[in-house]
Parts: sequence; structure tokens; C-alpha cells
Amino acid sequence: MRLSALLITWHLKKKYCVNASDWLSAEPHLKYPLTYDGTGKLEDGILYMSDDPDFAIPSHKLSKTFLILTGAAFRISPADYPNLCILPQSVSLRELAAYLQEIFSLYEDWNQDLFDSRLNGASIQQLLDLTDRIIPNPMLLVGMDFTVIASKKTSYEQMEIPILGSDEETRDLVNALKNDQNYEEALYRTGYFYYPGNPIAVPALCVNIFQQDRVAFRLMINEGEIPLDDTFGFLLEYLARMISHALLVNPMADHGASAFSLHQVFSNLLTDPSADYVEISQQFSAAGWLSSHTYQCILLKTGILDFKNLTLRSICGYVENTIPASCALEHQGNVVIYVNLDLCSLPFDEVSQRLAGFIRDSLLNAGYSRKMLGHFNFQRQYQQALLALQVGRRVNPSLWIHHFNQDIALRYIMEQSTKKLPAYMICHEKLIALKNADAGSHTQLYRTLRCYLENHQSVTRTAQALFIHRSTLLYRLEKIQDFMKSDFSNPNELLYLLLSFHLLEMEGD
Repeated sequence: MRLSALLITWHLKKKYCVNASDWLSAEPHLKYPLTYDGTGKLEDGILYMSDDPDFAIPSHKLSKTFLILTGAAFRISPADYPNLCILPQSVSLRELAAYLQEIFSLYEDWNQDLFDSRLNGASIQQLLDLTDRIIPNPMLLVGMDFTVIASKKTSYEQMEIPILGSDEETRDLVNALKNDQNYEEALYRTGYFYYPGNPIAVPALCVNIFQQDRVAFRLMINEGEIPLDDTFGFLLEYLARMISHALLVNPMADHGASAFSLHQVFSNLLTDPSADYVEISQQFSAAGWLSSHTYQCILLKTGILDFKNLTLRSICGYVENTIPASCALEHQGNVVIYVNLDLCSLPFDEVSQRLAGFIRDSLLNAGYSRKMLGHFNFQRQYQQALLALQVGRRVNPSLWIHHFNQDIALRYIMEQSTKKLPAYMICHEKLIALKNADAGSHTQLYRTLRCYLENHQSVTRTAQALFIHRSTLLYRLEKIQDFMKSDFSNPNELLYLLLSFHLLEMEGD
């Protein structure tokens, strides 16, 4: 395996006092060392050694060779040449040659072990473990959706759900990366590169692994014994190529067997309008989610940062790790959550509280369906949560969370009723006339009637709400009755009038 002048010098400095050039090549051009006898041209790709005190640098450039001088006092200085190293006089040429042989053998053995492991179908975790003698730093292979594929010497090996952001300890990390410009720019990098980190994420030397012309995984070395610079960059690239081959041969599974069953059933239910509900109900029951249980659906609306940084699986993992008896899955670019309220060990108020902080901190929006019994409303509950989110964001855009309560339901009814005809064409005709008459004569009859009906036709409460005398109110009501000729004791008439008030108000928004 060919090595670089920079890597070899790093090893030499661990054992000797080294005087080296300011510029050492990081390209892996070099084969096993040869002793230079002082004659002939220095060939590219060769590491040369010499103990000749009269050694003179040949005239041609040393961009792809590497010279190591030892065992004598030399009159030349590494500061004047690239790819030049001078060791102390006490180091003999024989000792140097033996140590260089150890260095090359170390990497050659590692290279052979990687090849053998791939021929034997070794896992990606085994590839990282084999690399520990070369790169002892913490190392992590993570999908761009924050799935932890393999790691060594990190805290991620013990995660219950192997997705960064799926627990409290790593949630802040994902949010920090999602908003990190350096992390976003790293999505387009080829070859090894240095990621400087941020207040939460640690610095790392990285290589992106592509699949189908897109970055799918990232191999990272964190701070430790070896430096995060050009020294080990080419080795990280080499390991990334071996891992890329392993990923193609052994594709990663999405979920564990039990979790995959629920995710798959819900996915089929949401994507297939003609799904057989009887069969689906049997599948839910087989997974322990019974028709006698009560469920709620929550829809999380993700943002552009989640789309760009592929955080949906991270969000799903966090929800399932935080909310017992929940199933979270990606659907149409958002996250759909179903909670089995009978199996959940937390009261629903605590479930809502846990999710509220997460939704706010992650810059998400949420729509909540109503609680419903059994399996046959799952798809309708999703539609309820979707409507709660869509209508709620129009009515109260400053809120993070929207429940399908009476306000949302009433707004939805009114919006549906005006899809084909505008509000003024379906509202109470005499009420519209009263409103127009009010505008022309500057009276308060329209407002007075609404207040009167909303206060259940109580003269006392209406007068107090309008800050007018009782006799003034009675005079206005008489004027209204003369104009409207309505029967305020008729429930249908009252419903029509109150709904008309809401529709006209909505039309004026």
C-alpha cells in the first residue's frame, strides 16, 4: 500500500526528533524505501534514504519523492526543499530502514485485512474495528438521515434507537447541525474534508459516501490521538471506498422486525386508498394494537431545513423513543404519529407536554386529531390532523400546535360551505340587508343582534356586553324585529343566523 510523505513523517516524529520540510506531500505516492547511492535520477513514487554526509539534492523537483537523511551531519536544510526529512545522527540507516518497514507493514496488513474481511462478507462495524489500530480516534458512519450505521469508541453504540436525534442527549445535536451553514455546505463536498464543528457538534475529519450521485452516508473521525488534518485524509477516503462497496453488497434495513411491521401497516394504510380494512385490522391486532384501544393521530409539518438536512427519520426516532406505544413514520415529506393511548404508560397531558417542547425547539408545526376508538378511523384521523394543521395555520399562524377542536371544526365547515358559492350568496338574506342598512345609517343593529343571540337572548347580559342601557337595547331589538321579521324561538333560524354571522366575518378576513 502506498503512503504519503506527511503520514510517514508523522510516524517518524512519534519516535525521533525530526527536522522536516514545511511542505510535505499528503498524496499517497510512496512505495517501500530504497537507499540512495548518490547517483542517478530520483524516481517518482519512491522513498529514498541516505546517510551520506555529502549528499546533494538533485536538480529536479521533489514533488513526488521523499528523502530521509540520517546517521550523519548534513549541510542542507529541509527549510529549502519540499519532501525532505533529517533525523538525528544517532539514528543509523539500518535502524531507519527497519522502522520504515514496520510502518509500511502496518498499513499493508491493514489493507489485506480489509480485503479479506470483504471477501468473507464482514460487516461495516468490523471494518471500523479493524481500523482501530490505524486510526484509534472515535469513528462514526452515519446516514444523511442521521441513522447510525456503525461506530467505535463513541457513545452512540448503546442507543435504543440507532438514529441521532432519537433521544434527549442527541436531539440538540441534530437541531444544531440542521441550522449549521458549515454542515449544509459539507453535503456537496467530495474527498476528505474538515468539519469545524459548532458549540454542540465536535470537529471531525469526514468523507461523504455517494449512492446514485447523492450523498447518502458520511464517515467521520473525531478528535483523538491522530490529527484531523491532511495526514490521514487519504486513508479515510480508502476506508470509505471499502465501506461503499459493503453498503452496495449488504444494503441496510430500515427498522427492526417488530417495528417494521407497524410502520409498514400504517404506510400501506396511508398510501393505499383501496386498502382492505379487515386485513389491516388483523395486522394491527397481531402487533398488539387492538380494536378495543383508543388512538390519536398527530401530524408534524416539517420545514425546509428538515427537507434539506434529511432529519425526518431523526424526528421519528425521537418521538418513538420519547412517547411509549407510539409509531412515527414519514409520509409525503412530513411525520405522521399514531399513539395507542391504552398502551401508553404516560397520561396524555404529559405526552402533549413532551411533544410541545420538541415541536417548538425543532421549529415544527403540529396538527392533532381527536381521540377515537378502534382501527377503522386511522385514515380519517390523519385527515383530521391534516385539517387541524392547515386550517389552524391560516387562522392562528403564530401557534405551533393546532387541535381539531370546535373552532377548527367550525372553520372547516364554513370553508367547505363556501367552496362553490361565496358567503354573501348563502347567508341569511335579511341579515345581509340589515348589515347594509347599518352601514348606510350608521346604526348598531347588526352588532346588537349578534351580541343578543350569542348571549342566548338575555337582555341583561347583552346590555352589559354592549355597555348600553336596557331601554336602549329594547328599542334596538324592536327595530331589528321590525326589519328582520324573524322567529328567534326557532332553533333552525337561530342556527342559520349565527352561522351567517361567522360566514360574513370569515369573508371579511
